Amino acid sequence: MDIENFKSLLNLDSVFCENTIISSEILQRIDCILKNSLNNISDESLGVYKKFVVMKQEAPEGMKKELFKVIKNYQKEKIEQKDFLDALLMNRFLIVKSKLDAQSYYNIAEILLNIKEIELSKIFLDYYLKSETNLPLKLLTVANFYNLNLKDYKSAIKYYEQYLNIEETKPVIFTTLGNLYKKAYGDESLKEQIYYFERAYQLKPNDRLTLHSLAFDYEKIGDKKNANKYYSELLNNNPTDIDYYNYGGFLISCGDLYNGHKYLTHRFLIDDINLKYPQNLDIMKKWNFQDDISDKTILVHYEQGFGDTFMYCRFVPLLKNLCKKIIFVVQDEVFDLIKNSHLISNNIEIISSKSNIQNIEYDYSIALMDLPYILKTTTQNIPFSQGYLEIDNKKINEYKEKYLKISNNLRVGIAYQGNKKANYKGRDIEFSKFSKMLDLPGIDFYSFNMENENDTRIKNLSQTFTNFTPTACAIKNMDIIVSTDNVILNLSGALGVKTIGLFNKYPNFRWYKLSGENIGYYSSVTPLQVEQEDLWATVISHTINILKEYNKTYVKKI
Repeated sequence: MDIENFKSLLNLDSVFCENTIISSEILQRIDCILKNSLNNISDESLGVYKKFVVMKQEAPEGMKKELFKVIKNYQKEKIEQKDFLDALLMNRFLIVKSKLDAQSYYNIAEILLNIKEIELSKIFLDYYLKSETNLPLKLLTVANFYNLNLKDYKSAIKYYEQYLNIEETKPVIFTTLGNLYKKAYGDESLKEQIYYFERAYQLKPNDRLTLHSLAFDYEKIGDKKNANKYYSELLNNNPTDIDYYNYGGFLISCGDLYNGHKYLTHRFLIDDINLKYPQNLDIMKKWNFQDDISDKTILVHYEQGFGDTFMYCRFVPLLKNLCKKIIFVVQDEVFDLIKNSHLISNNIEIISSKSNIQNIEYDYSIALMDLPYILKTTTQNIPFSQGYLEIDNKKINEYKEKYLKISNNLRVGIAYQGNKKANYKGRDIEFSKFSKMLDLPGIDFYSFNMENENDTRIKNLSQTFTNFTPTACAIKNMDIIVSTDNVILNLSGALGVKTIGLFNKYPNFRWYKLSGENIGYYSSVTPLQVEQEDLWATVISHTINILKEYNKTYVKKI
């Protein structure tokens, strides 16, 4: 059928039956969609429409009733076959010829949604709202439509909450609302999330999703007592390895490093590419933490990012008390730095990740982040918090002469972003937020970020970082490092360089101490934490004041 014949066919059927709530304008919009999509409507459906379009409004009611039933069944088949334009054409017939019921308006809303006509879909959803007389069904249907189909979580919340004014016995509604507040408003809605999850818990206390959500939300607001309560209930309710892993992170955030890392050993049983046991190791040689290793060679393998290697490598030398020999495999980018840090490498064989691990002889292997558990680490016995990585003074001076400005100013290094590939995004700050800081007199600012800022007030050093040895040289040449939670903060702390650590409201679980003069792991790192997620103005202002005061008493290094 060509377009002109199709237009004529639609014009034959443009007078509504009585009592319709659909306007001529809406019909014209539907016609426009059908005409623009004519090539995608089947000949079969066009034939059906052409056959029945001649039916008059004054036809016998019995005949019309039977015909409408046939058309509805036909359009239902088309929906099941995902021929949504065919289904819309059939509904166009029903719109004109019949008085639609509430379910028909809803069906058309779904059809329109499937062909990406979102605004028109919402109009028919509104028609459904006006037509449906069953109030609980109406509210729940519209809430589900906004939630599941439109992903309009704020509108969905409105209708679910209206539904609760009528029906309060379904725990799934409370759980759904808790999750919707999380999706729509994020951590700003923790109070509402907890309220609805608690209501769900009262009705169904063994629901794992509810227990998980309550544990997480109470942890975020700092209510460790309630968080521990719900984690404990979760671990007594068919726990998964993810549950154990999450509980381990929670315990570490509470300062229980030993038990936290014990539960963290479940990470390798989780289906997460970032948490796999090192793939190049023989899994049969993975130490079970029980066999006697006093006369054995242990291979310690790095895991996750560079910052994790810098934070956890401090534990490797302590393993010498338990075994005969240690082989420590590290990323090639940190190999030179760690090999030449004698506190770490003394009597330990340091191997680059580029080496053929299969050719190395060893008895057992262990992942680096398991060491705090093996060594029974607590907050009271964290080793070498004053610093443990070393860099030759000659290299430090050579770097200064080659890359840094010649002046008597205070040198401040800034690192405001983490690895973009990491799954923790809360540690990045927009460069523009440091503008006021960069105007401070008497300070030379250096950027440690990989992207050039194109700002004359700060010199970017990233192009000099061929591996982490020159990075360490740059850090050692700074008087102060200002850094978010990223590899530079960990490296600076491991080098014992004075550092201001900028932390978001909800930091990584390992930072159990974010108040006072230091962060526990590193005595040279002073923490500053925001009160609200991503609102950095106050901590940056505080940092500016620290730099001002420090500059007053600053004596240039010789």
